[in-house]
Amino acid sequence: MDFCAVLLVVTLCKVSMSATPKLHILEPVQTTTQLPTYLAQMGKGLTSIPKGGPTVRSVNYGYNNIFNLSANVFSYNGFAVLDRIQLSHNQITIIHQKAFRHLNYLKVVDLSGNNLTILDVNTFKTNVNLEKLDLTTNKIRFRNRPFLKSASLTTLILSDNRIEQIFELNFTKLPKLRNLVLNSNVMFVIADHSFQHLTNLVYLSLANSGVYRLSDEMFKNGSYPKIIDVTDTPLASKFNPPLRKVKNEGVVDLINIDKYSYY
Repeated sequence: MDFCAVLLVVTLCKVSMSATPKLHILEPVQTTTQLPTYLAQMGKGLTSIPKGGPTVRSVNYGYNNIFNLSANVFSYNGFAVLDRIQLSHNQITIIHQKAFRHLNYLKVVDLSGNNLTILDVNTFKTNVNLEKLDLTTNKIRFRNRPFLKSASLTTLILSDNRIEQIFELNFTKLPKLRNLVLNSNVMFVIADHSFQHLTNLVYLSLANSGVYRLSDEMFKNGSYPKIIDVTDTPLASKFNPPLRKVKNEGVVDLINIDKYSYY
């Protein structure tokens, strides 16, 4: 090969190298966008539960116009890991027995300020981690049957409803209940044995109700709550000054007051 041929080969190699594009290693795209874990649409005029997502853990759809909750409404709308649902101050009148199905992580439900008159006893049966249910300011009345069945519920709030009477069966399916709030109900009759199944009950609030007596027969073998609130009740007004929150040994005395002669 002569000198000219060698020079031609070298020149062609240089041209080829310069024409070859440089390879760039693809870096992962940096983004600050993350899938949401909390959704809030309060006061937006909603009439139904909107679409969610598989990462959403908490929703607040309070102060809307939602009328009913149909079967599997949350799971059908893409919610899989919800642990908190806030639906206060809607127009909810009807809740399907299966509305909260497939929500295995659900811990807190707020249904206060709606138009509920009754719930199916099995509404929350499958929500095995449910801890707190707020039903304040609805139109609920008790019937002579279990109110709800939940093996995990620890706090039940039923203030400002239309409860006139507590029947013996109402709380028989809530074995872990620790806090029961029944403020601002008419509630002038509490049946014997009403609280006998609530052996873990710590706090019982009957404030601003028609309660005029408590008795040992309502509880099981001296398993009394540690605190009972009887503020602004006929029972409280029997004392001077009127009773408010009664604690510990005071609870024992209050419940057994019928055995004494000093009132």
